[in-house]
Amino acid sequence: MGWCYYGEKCIEYLFGQRVILPYRVIYVLLIYVGATGGLEFIWSLSDKLNGLMAIPNLIGILLLVPVVRRLTADFFSDPEWIRKSPHEYDELLRKPEKK
Repeated sequence: MGWCYYGEKCIEYLFGQRVILPYRVIYVLLIYVGATGGLEFIWSLSDKLNGLMAIPNLIGILLLVPVVRRLTADFFSDPEWIRKSPHEYDELLRKPEKK
């Protein structure tokens, strides 16, 4: 139930309300496939689909490299960083990257 709800909210966020019903239908059909399919096939499919979830995460990590690089440089160049408030951290995140 939790995975169904989580997936539904993600699909709704990405594509809007119109895709919720098709998502639910496909989900229910896949429950039947999971219950009647061979155990080896189901685990193999599950492993492959979980592995594919790494792709958007890796893309996100690569897109955040410049931010991490800038924050790391700021941290090591300013010994007062440790004493800054959380709001000052937000200000640093909004600064344009120095080149």
